[in-house]
Amino acid sequence: MAIMRHSTPIKFDAKGSAALREQMRNAEIDREKRNKELPTIFVKKYGFRPYYNSHDNIQINGPLCPSNLTKSRQCLAPLRRETGAEETSAHCDVCGKNYSLPHNFQDFRDIAHRAYEGLLNSEAELITLDVPYEAVKAEAEDGKRWVKVVWSQKDGRNQAVIYFIEKNAEGNKSQMFADFDREEVRYDAVDVPPGTILAKVKAQFRDTKIDIEYENK
Repeated sequence: MAIMRHSTPIKFDAKGSAALREQMRNAEIDREKRNKELPTIFVKKYGFRPYYNSHDNIQINGPLCPSNLTKSRQCLAPLRRETGAEETSAHCDVCGKNYSLPHNFQDFRDIAHRAYEGLLNSEAELITLDVPYEAVKAEAEDGKRWVKVVWSQKDGRNQAVIYFIEKNAEGNKSQMFADFDREEVRYDAVDVPPGTILAKVKAQFRDTKIDIEYENK
C-alpha cells in the first residue's frame, strides 16, 4: 500500500525578491560610481587601472599600453600576453606595438596593487608612534614672555616646536620648528617673526649646523 504525503508548497515572496534586486542594483550603481573616480596609475612606465570588484575589493587591471596615439592621448589599451601567463612578452592590438615587460602579468599587477596601496597610505594622516605625541620637553616663563619646547611630529617626521609668547594685550606668538629628519629650522609665517623676540638661533644636527643672527631693530 502506498502512503501519500502532502508537502507544503513553497511560498514565493515577491516583496523580498524585489527588495533584494533593488539592493543589488543600488550596490552596482554605487560600485560604478566609485570605479569612475579611481585614477589610472603608472608603474614602471606602464598604466594600470584600479577597480572595485563585486565583493567591493580593489583589484588592478593592466598592464596598459604606454604608447602615444596622439600628442595629447596615450593608448592605454589592455596589453595581451603573447604566450603563457609566466611570460613577459606583450602585444597591443590597438596600436600594434610589442613590449617586453619587466615582470610577468600577474607579478606586475601585484606590484601595481602594492604601489596603489602605498599611494592611499601616503594620502592618509601620517603619525609616528616612536615618541609621545605633543610631549612637553621644557617650559619656562618670566613676567613678560613664556617659552615652551614641545616634541611633536609632522607627516610622520619627528620635530621640536619652540613657542615664544609675549605676555601683552595682543598675546603675540612666535614659533619655530626644529625638524630632525630634514635637519632644518623654520618658523610659521603667519605668526610673529622670531627676530622680533630673539637675537640669535643656533641648532646643531647630526650633519648640519645652523647659526642665525637677527638684525637689531
